[in-house]
Amino acid sequence: MAVQGSINSQLGGFLKSPFQAAFINFFVGTLVLLAINIMAKTELPARESIRAIPLYLFIGGAMGAIYVSSAIILIPKIGVATMLGASIGGQMIVASIIDHYGMFNVSIHAISPGRIFGIILLIIGVVLIQRF
Repeated sequence: MAVQGSINSQLGGFLKSPFQAAFINFFVGTLVLLAINIMAKTELPARESIRAIPLYLFIGGAMGAIYVSSAIILIPKIGVATMLGASIGGQMIVASIIDHYGMFNVSIHAISPGRIFGIILLIIGVVLIQRF
């Protein structure tokens, strides 16, 4: 992710637009996935299968676009290490909530003092990376 973010940030500088850089990132990714699907000889899903998918399961692409765009914007301003550290810290907070409540059909793993302490240490680490 550090390499991808750095490359995308540089692409955004060349294009003078983080959103165009993110678009190119996803376009190239789409082409690669298309080639992989062709080589793997995967079949297109049936319309009924697609219609049966809950709408919220399609939000992952939007989340990815927001994340990649944010990384392109933030890396030149705060650095790769700080951006990734903050991203991981935020992901750990949300992941702990998802685990605690068993959201999205994942098994329940209660928030514990040890998990909270670990997240606090991650956040302290991000602050130290940013300052030094």
